[in-house]
Amino acid sequence: MSDGLSRFRLPLLIFSLLLLVGGSKLDAVRPVEGQVVALVIPVVAVLSGVGPFRDSDAPLRNLVFALGALVLVLAELGPYHVVFQDLVASPALPVLVLLGLSLVLAVTFEVAGAQRGLRSRLSAWLGLAIVFALYFPGHAAPQNLFGSVFAAFLVALFVGGGSGLFLGEFAVRRARR
Repeated sequence: MSDGLSRFRLPLLIFSLLLLVGGSKLDAVRPVEGQVVALVIPVVAVLSGVGPFRDSDAPLRNLVFALGALVLVLAELGPYHVVFQDLVASPALPVLVLLGLSLVLAVTFEVAGAQRGLRSRLSAWLGLAIVFALYFPGHAAPQNLFGSVFAAFLVALFVGGGSGLFLGEFAVRRARR
């Protein structure tokens, strides 16, 4: 990630949080805000995860970008169905399998990047997107979409992001021995 964007990441996150909280106080904005946030969370998570690999060698970069594209497409399927088709259902088995394999590949690519001196949190960011993709579509309440998105984000942050962070750090430390 470029130094300019890294420097502004925290102020942008705080500003976004203020807009999110401020917008949630307006009843007329909540449904639209819930729809937008449901579609944006996977995008932000995947882009944040694959961003550091922009500076890596071409084969690893291409593999990580391909993995990011796969996770992004699979992670957007659930919110798309909830937001545009009012379909509340858990992901299909092939999607579950692909998302599980994606987390394994994310840990593998994070280790490969660490062996090349690249610090990333690929498995944590993709873990967040994966758990959001698994949890949100089956637990969304169309009448309170904002609340559903917020709850799914918290679950994804702690379960997906936390598990991905632990797995990635553990694998990187084991690989350095």
